Amino acid sequence: MSKTFNVCYLREYMDPEHQGDFFYAYETIYRNVPEKYRSKFDTQKMRMKILKHCDWNYKETASNFANATRIEIIEDDKYYQTYEDVFGETASGDKNLFNDYGQKWDRQSLRKDFDFKKTKRLVREYNGKGIQ
Repeated sequence: MSKTFNVCYLREYMDPEHQGDFFYAYETIYRNVPEKYRSKFDTQKMRMKILKHCDWNYKETASNFANATRIEIIEDDKYYQTYEDVFGETASGDKNLFNDYGQKWDRQSLRKDFDFKKTKRLVREYNGKGIQ
């Protein structure tokens, strides 16, 4: 896999079915960012700038939002991890993504995909449609 990373926006929500439990909803801001830009994105100043922009512009509709957000850099091996990667031969051939970081959707926070060909190659379905 090529050396890229992904910048994600996380919003924390209270789990209505399990009082006291919380979970994160992820949205990708920048996908397949080339490694040469890591020093630009991996600074506190840039993370705060992105976080402020996302917080300001996010259209929240959920009543269980816990008012906690953050920016996280997700490496490709985790971002594009499949069920087969996680469970081995038990899930042999299952190339569906194990984690939802917003890889399969153009969600409201997505700013740029630096390599959409890579996305098409690794994501089986995009915006509710199969990719070919």
